[in-house]
Amino acid sequence: MRAEHIDFAKALADPNADVRKAAVTALTRHRAHEEARAALATATGDVDADVRAYAARAL
Repeated sequence: MRAEHIDFAKALADPNADVRKAAVTALTRHRAHEEARAALATATGDVDADVRAYAARAL
């Protein structure tokens, strides 16, 4: 599980907003884990409004 979250963290830093949105969507399936919730919380501060909205809804 931890390795997956590292991959998601990398995806959340990708310059392409679509990649970041996909990472947020994938992380929603792992909300029970603190690492996923922390990554989603970080994504609520993304520069892209859609990424922020996806992350906020996931939390």
